[in-house]
Amino acid sequence: MIFDGRSYVFQPGQTVMIGRLSDNSIIVDDPTVSRRHAQLTWGPVGWVYENLGQARAFQHGQQVNQVLVRQPTELSLASPQGPVMRFQPVAAAEPPAPRPGGPAAAPMPGAPGYPPPGHPASTTGGLAMAVEILVPIRSWLKNPGWHNGLRLLVIAYALLPLIFLALLSNSRSLAAPGFAYSIYIAPLWAIAFWLLMRPGRLHTQEIVIAVAIVIWVTIWLNVVTININDQLVNGVRRGNFLAALGVGYNEEISKALPVLLAALILLRFRHAKLNVRMWMFLGTIAGLTFGIIEEMFYTEMAIAQVANANAVAQADTGVLDFAFRVFVDGFEHAVWAGVSAFFIGIGVNYPRRRWQLIIFGVSIAAILHALNDWSLSTFNSYWPGIAVQAISLLLFLGYTMSATSIEREVQRTALFRGDSMIMEIPSQWTDTGSSP
Repeated sequence: MIFDGRSYVFQPGQTVMIGRLSDNSIIVDDPTVSRRHAQLTWGPVGWVYENLGQARAFQHGQQVNQVLVRQPTELSLASPQGPVMRFQPVAAAEPPAPRPGGPAAAPMPGAPGYPPPGHPASTTGGLAMAVEILVPIRSWLKNPGWHNGLRLLVIAYALLPLIFLALLSNSRSLAAPGFAYSIYIAPLWAIAFWLLMRPGRLHTQEIVIAVAIVIWVTIWLNVVTININDQLVNGVRRGNFLAALGVGYNEEISKALPVLLAALILLRFRHAKLNVRMWMFLGTIAGLTFGIIEEMFYTEMAIAQVANANAVAQADTGVLDFAFRVFVDGFEHAVWAGVSAFFIGIGVNYPRRRWQLIIFGVSIAAILHALNDWSLSTFNSYWPGIAVQAISLLLFLGYTMSATSIEREVQRTALFRGDSMIMEIPSQWTDTGSSP
């Protein structure tokens, strides 16, 4: 094998690792190549090149994932213009010629005509070889592609519903299924939010903040938020908009408060700022946490409605409500919390109008939240609530798309510059995020 002017020789049975890491058999110092890009393994039919993970390779300009190297082969890694590797398999030694009058030499293993006709292994050995080629379990188990953990997560994630069934089938708590499946769905929404916002790389600092937000929201909701809502819920059911507005502010403050405290603590004690997109993402984590806990109560009621239904329509409504709470409730809370957190990030980073910006952002989320709850109790239709959710999504997605440009305009506008009268920020402090 030849790469970068150097020749490499490997023996059958070796596993040859290719990539940027220093412990690879062949080190490719190119940023477009993955750390563990590919492997070359010896099998029953010879050398086999195989990409690992999401890595790519190209042969004659066409993308390939696996190549049987039986003849001189050139592959480009990562892109058609990427680093080129040349594979030159060594031809197998020819069998010795038979002596005149002597017995013919038997074909070598792997050669055409092996096993010899009539040999006991002709059928059973061929079948075993075919199975090993088509279902190479031993090769899979040795594959370093397992090291990135993603494939193991896919296995665990696919098995979780069956595990829930085994663990919760004898549960006497109707809230348990809702909580379990809410936890199951929440990571998917978190990944979607991450892809929408592109807030930057998560470091230990951001992970600690996210964990603290989850703990805060969990405790605050069960100690403070629920008790305040208990005083307002009857008014909401009667269609009182002020009561719905009280619930909106109560719940949105519950989600926004830990984000704001984390931002102010980080600014005061570590002299650091995160970019607005990161605060927005952390706000969605607060919203997902709130939704998961809230869903425990609503899914319990939905399951009870199904169990006690006297008609198919009632059962259908209960099933649909359960699905809505599990799949969408946490998402709704995350959308509103993300809008609040966007303004918290702007307010903390550009402090002259800090508190006005934060109040404005929380109020947008609280009013949308209130309109959603009020419409459900006032109108005999889901469509007004759908309209409120559409407006909420429009705002949320708009901020994910224009966060950088809005932040840039705020930075350039004198209206938002300068120190806050409540919390002065020394001018020598600098951002640690990706803010422009």
